Amino acid sequence: MVPRNDHLWLGLAVSFFLSFVSYALFLQLGDWFSASAGRQISFRPRTLALIAICLNILPMNVFRRTYRSKSLKGLVIGVMIMAAIWFFYFGSELLDG
Repeated sequence: MVPRNDHLWLGLAVSFFLSFVSYALFLQLGDWFSASAGRQISFRPRTLALIAICLNILPMNVFRRTYRSKSLKGLVIGVMIMAAIWFFYFGSELLDG
């Protein structure tokens, strides 16, 4: 049985929305930790962005279990686009030193 809401664009939307919202929440969480500790606690933006991209594993598993193959393809395409952007943005910093 094919689910009703199985669309490629739905997977793309979920991947970008989840990554952007989780990245913003991670930045806010770092600010809250800094304020409560009374000293500067900083996380590298590249690490927070990578964790935000990796959080897409959760909806991947949901789409896989509910047989939403088109949505899963859209999610994977979105993750690959964001991973490529992450690598091109932070890759020279990582590979040089």
